[in-house]
Amino acid sequence: MATTPRRTPAHQVMINCLHGAYILHGQPTFAKISETVERLRTLYPDYRAEDCTGLSSPANIYKIIMGRHGSLPTTPQLSRLILAFQHLAWVERVIRDDPGTSTLPGWQALLSQAIVLDIAQRNRGDFIEDTCLDPTQPVRLPSPMLAPIAELPGAWTLAASVSLTCVEVSCLTALGPYAASLAVRATEGDPGAMYEVSVGLFVSGTPYNERAAAFAANAAAAGVSTATDLLIASETGMAAAAELAVRQARALEYAARTYGRDDAARFFTTCAARLVVKEQALDG
Repeated sequence: MATTPRRTPAHQVMINCLHGAYILHGQPTFAKISETVERLRTLYPDYRAEDCTGLSSPANIYKIIMGRHGSLPTTPQLSRLILAFQHLAWVERVIRDDPGTSTLPGWQALLSQAIVLDIAQRNRGDFIEDTCLDPTQPVRLPSPMLAPIAELPGAWTLAASVSLTCVEVSCLTALGPYAASLAVRATEGDPGAMYEVSVGLFVSGTPYNERAAAFAANAAAAGVSTATDLLIASETGMAAAAELAVRQARALEYAARTYGRDDAARFFTTCAARLVVKEQALDG
């Protein structure tokens, strides 16, 4: 299959995260997004950035969100799109509250990470198939390096490559920019990212948890023992895996707060609370 030097896995997953945010905020029309971008200084008095190019045309906004350009969105473009998404979703009551500019540092960190990995993957010649240049299509992730000594059951000793589907990207995007950054890190075959992705998916219920074990298996094969524990629990059932994932999320939250990683701590707090909320809804 032909490849393009303009699209790496990190590039495509970043586009998929942006597209996921667009979906989560109610898919406003591109004309409304363009109109809202023009009013951001009035809507958000604490946002005083200079004007930027590329967002006055609804057609160009469509190309950015769908990844039809050969480059990632610029820093100003990303900030303006996220603010416009949030405002329009709040107006239509898609979201309860508009978080304002507080979300921008997380999104900008995600973009910076994607740019760094995009450069590294481009230099290595890691490109994706032309058929993947669409945020609705899965993106294949590399298998992580296997642990030198891994006493795992036979089915887990070889980690097959997995893909990130649009459903899974939407789930991670809904859990915040740190969760979305895990998807981007996974394009490097990062076992830690694979494990944390599995934690987020295990606690999110159907359909998001359906392939959580595939991400845990990749991490387990690379020697992440907590991922192995999740796999063993999943053989008992999804409920057992979800309960263990909550306990692991709380431990990860504590560690993140200890080391001052606030974005990660918020993600793990959300993971731990997500299952509790779902259980309360079922009990009600």
